[in-house]
Parts: sequence; structure tokens; C-alpha cells
Amino acid sequence: MILPLSHRAPTGPYAEPRPSMRGRYLIRNRPKAAAIGMMDALLAVLPRASAAVPADPERILVANWAHLGDVTTSLGALRALRARWPQARIGMIVGSWGRAAVEGTGLVDDIHVIDHWMANRSAGTSRDKRGRYAETRSVALRAIRAARYEIGIDLYPFFPPAHPLFRTAGIPVRVGYTSGGFGPLLSHPVPWRDEERPMADQYRDLLDRLTPDRPFDASLFQPHRERETLAPLPEHVREARPYLVIHPGAGSPTRHWGVERWRSVMARLRREAPMYRIVLTGAGADDQALTGALAGDAPGTIDLAGRATWEEFTSVLADAALVICPDTATGHVAALFDVPTVVIFTGTNSPAKWAPYGQQVSVLVRPVRCAPCNRAGCEAMACFLGVEPDEVVDAALARLALAGAPL
Repeated sequence: MILPLSHRAPTGPYAEPRPSMRGRYLIRNRPKAAAIGMMDALLAVLPRASAAVPADPERILVANWAHLGDVTTSLGALRALRARWPQARIGMIVGSWGRAAVEGTGLVDDIHVIDHWMANRSAGTSRDKRGRYAETRSVALRAIRAARYEIGIDLYPFFPPAHPLFRTAGIPVRVGYTSGGFGPLLSHPVPWRDEERPMADQYRDLLDRLTPDRPFDASLFQPHRERETLAPLPEHVREARPYLVIHPGAGSPTRHWGVERWRSVMARLRREAPMYRIVLTGAGADDQALTGALAGDAPGTIDLAGRATWEEFTSVLADAALVICPDTATGHVAALFDVPTVVIFTGTNSPAKWAPYGQQVSVLVRPVRCAPCNRAGCEAMACFLGVEPDEVVDAALARLALAGAPL
């Protein structure tokens, strides 16, 4: 991973960085952390869960109801489980928003959808979200009980964890982080280690807790997907090869880089790398408006925003010569296939932990004194908006050169 802007002096004035943890919890809200600490103290008086890990488990349940990019980081842990216990049937709990990350990969046999209301970013009311959660939890819980899973592994380190559901489902071996609360419900609790290493690699702590005398293969935790599992590339994109993908949109307003910056990136790429077509991707009305404006300025550009299924989108990324995007799931998906990727990151979280995990990923983030702030963002977003278009293009051309691509 490259951080090309780390040599630049931090801009400011801003506050100091904010630690991600309060005590042993990955929770910044003081009253919430105190309440969860009290709850854990009460749960600690219950008989401690204790169960032996089967030597050759037949049914393993993995949980991560985070969003798409975060669920993509789970693929390394799934690979490691599949390599260790190839005979096991592996199920996974995901939100409907994260299902696409694991479906069709060949790493999961059964998918259980639970749309937790606290993770639901849809436009519905709180009542609607809670109703959706109750409905999906009820359906999933019946299926999980019927499957009689022997091991439950919760990859989500934040509140709310899936530990209570594991216990309710009667799963005997329950491993997960204590950093989101409910640690006393685990048979194999794992404290969160706040280290500067990729999130996907941190899952190794959970899996090694199952077999401490036989650690899992560390090389498998870099997320990866076999190309053989991909859908066919759309014909008009196949005919456009070689091409570069630019995914300019993002779900969060704090990751909107601005149409003029993207125009500058595209204009210079068209001048200095004219042998590559540009393919724009995105989803939703906002993304389509943005890519439509960009494509209108650049004849020959292929605009796929809102025009590709998830599997087609994944195939387009996998076959690209280069991908450029802000901090979205797009970078994580491109890294699955070792595609040269440039990500414009924010300082809200540590890029060492949360940026796409791959050998051909360049991360651009403007140094600021307050990073990582561990907040949703701010009005200034100097860490993100301070990255210049020329710096993005320089990184893109360097990535192409390192990959041996023609220029």
C-alpha cells in the first residue's frame, strides 16, 4: 500500500486525532460505552459459556452485517476457513446491502439475511427499519437453528454484535470481539487490538482463537475472489478493452470529491493515456447524474452507472487496466482481483486498517492534524478534498507503469 502524500505537511488548524476506543470498546459515545460496560458486568455473573472446538466441524456460521466494502473484507477469512475445513458447510449472516459481496464467490454455502436496524441506511423511518429487522431476524433465526451450526464467528467488532443471536440459536462455540459488547456471551472472546494493520488481517485473531496451537495461514486473509466465478463481461465493454474505470460517486456526502476535479482527472488521462477508453460506473440517481455530466464532456466514454448488475459491475472492475475511486466498496472489489487501483481516502478512519487490502493499491489522503478523527466527517474534509487531481493522475500513471501496462 502506498501513501504518496504522506510527505506533505499537515494542513490545519484542526483538533488532535481522536482515538477509536473508549476503554475496551470501539464506541466513542461516553454514555453508550458506560451502559454497555454495565450490561457486560451484569452478563458476567451468568455461567461462562464453555465448549470445545470440534476437530472437524461440519457446520460453521460467520456473521458480518456491516456494509458492502466491509463485508468484502470478510472474503479472506472465508478462504482461510474453507482451506482449513473444506468439508464444512459455511453459512453467513449479512445485511441485504452486503449480500452481493459473498454471493456467487463459492466461499459460502448458505446466506442468512438480517437487516439490523442500526446498520440500515435506507430512507425508511425508524419504525420501518425496526420492523424489517424483526422480520428478517425471525426468518434467519429459524434457518440458523435448523442448520445446527457448531461454530459461530462474529467478524463485526462494533456495537451491535451478533453474539446474542449466536447464543439464542444454540451455537455452542461462539467466537467474536469483546469491543462491541456482549463479550460474556462468547465461549471464545477476543479483545480488540487497536493496531495499524488491515481489517481483513485482524480477523486472523478470531480464527486463531479457535485453534491456538495451529494458526491459520496468514497469506489467505488478503481478500480474493477467483475470476472463474465471474459473470461474462458485457459485450460493448469487452470491445472497449483496454479500459480504465472511474467510479466518481459515493454514498456519503463527505466522500463527494466534486465534478470539476473528476473532469480534470479524465481530461488529463485522455491526453496522456489515449489508448485507454474510460468506463464510468455508479449506482443510484446521484451517481447517474454525476457520470452523465462527465460522459457528456468526453466523447467515447462508456457510462455504466445504473446500467449494470452487481455481477456485471464486478466483472468490469476485474477486467480493467486500472480503477480510480473514492473510499467506497469499489476499491475493495477491484483489490479482490489484484487490479491496479487508486483510492482517494478520507482521514475519518485509518487507511492502514480500512483501505482496500492489496499489493497494487495506492491510497491518497491529505495529511491533516486531526486524522483519524473517527467521526462521520466535517464540513471542511481537507483530508479528502485536499487531494489534487494531478496527484490522482500521477498515482494512476505510476500504477499502470508498475503493472507493465502500455502508456
